[in-house]
Amino acid sequence: MRIQPSLKGGGSLWLLIVAFVMATIPVYAEEGKESAPAVICAGCISPAFTSQGKGSITPYGRIELDVIYSSRNTNPLDPGQFSGYATAAGKSNNSSSTFNPRYSVFGVRAERYGEIAGKKHSLTGVVEVDFYGQTDNAGNLPPRLRLANVRYAVGATSITIGQDWTPVMGLLTNAIDFSIMGYNGNLWQRLPQITLRHNFTDNVEGLLTALRFERGLSAIQPQTQRRPATGAGAGAPGTFASSENSFNDPVQHPYYGARMAYNGTGSLQGMMVAVNAAYRYYRSAPTAGGIPSGRDINSYLVGAELVVPITKQLKVASELAYGQALGVEWFRYGQERNLGTGKPIRTFVGWIELNYAYSKDYTFIAGYGWDNPLNSDLRLNTAGPDTQYLLNHRTYLTAIRHLWGDFYTGLEWNHLMTEWSTVGDKFNGDNYMMSFWYNF
Repeated sequence: MRIQPSLKGGGSLWLLIVAFVMATIPVYAEEGKESAPAVICAGCISPAFTSQGKGSITPYGRIELDVIYSSRNTNPLDPGQFSGYATAAGKSNNSSSTFNPRYSVFGVRAERYGEIAGKKHSLTGVVEVDFYGQTDNAGNLPPRLRLANVRYAVGATSITIGQDWTPVMGLLTNAIDFSIMGYNGNLWQRLPQITLRHNFTDNVEGLLTALRFERGLSAIQPQTQRRPATGAGAGAPGTFASSENSFNDPVQHPYYGARMAYNGTGSLQGMMVAVNAAYRYYRSAPTAGGIPSGRDINSYLVGAELVVPITKQLKVASELAYGQALGVEWFRYGQERNLGTGKPIRTFVGWIELNYAYSKDYTFIAGYGWDNPLNSDLRLNTAGPDTQYLLNHRTYLTAIRHLWGDFYTGLEWNHLMTEWSTVGDKFNGDNYMMSFWYNF
């Protein structure tokens, strides 16, 4: 049945609608001198008003080739490697070599600046991909999302929404190896987050953040936790439909974190000191590997960062942290819980690095890092070889040569030393890299 509009009984409503439409016409006509409203929809990328402030869009990236030689199962592209990165020395003593272009990067940065009522406003958006995805079909490497975030700043306060580098324990090493010392003392990730920052003074910055790993991808991990299937169509107890594995994860809460940093000025230019903390609670659930469930998991982290310039050319940088049940959010896949008992694992991690800028063309770096879980937390562990470790540390030496413009080459030696939770398994391995990269 078709309903014809009528003024009878509903005339006042129709008159109100007409009056509203007529009233808005002059407003948009006036605003249209500087900006025109755009259609806003789920698939649109155009801003509602395109001329508020001055803006720019800048593509950027890095083209890189890494030549890698591994002496003992430390090649990051070796299928038998511990985690897909040069992160640990395994029991296999095979050597291997490879050419790796996968860490090339492409990104787009959009920026907009303006001023409202005397306050400076800025808006920055970044989308960045590399080609280090998990699939490799006949050499066809798919893009992998690294960054996708927007940062809105008003005066001394800003908010970042989207996927960005972990803001807690955010200091990174300068090693060429693309694991960035993951599993060897450096806590890092690129995570979806909401992060609020505020500059209290020119020297002191604080932040609060809520961040978490993309749980929809957690089904790729062998220790994925899953709630028992319930309800219609759930199947037999302990079975899971493939469509629900990814989103049946019990880790509902994100990490809640904070950081307070001091950045030196004047005679202390280049100095940085920061303290960090993060926490999350969840109730552990059954896993595909049969790890005992039903435990209260309190995952926490406390740590500090330090950068000290010794001379204009020489500086030392370091991180120290202690935490419990630190997993994928900190680039420690499968290391958060004892695979035999289900109990959370405590660990002490850290790294120290010396940077020497000999000239504008030569930089030399030396560093050491360690990840040292409490041995008592790994008792009764049923993990197989090359799965969970009692101690994993690394020493590295790096030389970087600036060739011309934004073209660089580097040489790096990484020595990895790993003591696994399986009794008597202690191994050493070496990884050598020669890298070429062009930043644009």
